[in-house]
Amino acid sequence: MLIAAMHFFEKSTNTFQFKCGMMTPTLLDVAAITGLKPTGKTFDPTDSSNNIELNYKENAFSKYIKENQGEENEEVSDVEHVAFLTLWLSHFFFCS
Repeated sequence: MLIAAMHFFEKSTNTFQFKCGMMTPTLLDVAAITGLKPTGKTFDPTDSSNNIELNYKENAFSKYIKENQGEENEEVSDVEHVAFLTLWLSHFFFCS
C-alpha cells in the first residue's frame, strides 16, 4: 500500500496529488508512522539516561546508511531505528 501511495507523491511540494486535490501528511500521520506521541509530557533530552549520539561528518545519505546499518539477519537496534527515522523524515518530509 505504501508503494502504491508513493506513485501519487510529489517531492517538490511534499504532497500527495489526488483527483480531489493535494493532501499532505499531518503531525498525527507522522505520529502514526513513527509511534511517537504528539500529546503528553514534553521530551527533555537532559532527562534521558542514554542519549543516542548521531554523527554528521559527511552530508550524504549513502554514507549515513553505511555508518548506521547493523549486521545482516540481526534484529534492528534502537540506534538503527532512530537513524532510519531521521533519514526518512529529513528526506521525505523536511526536504533536507
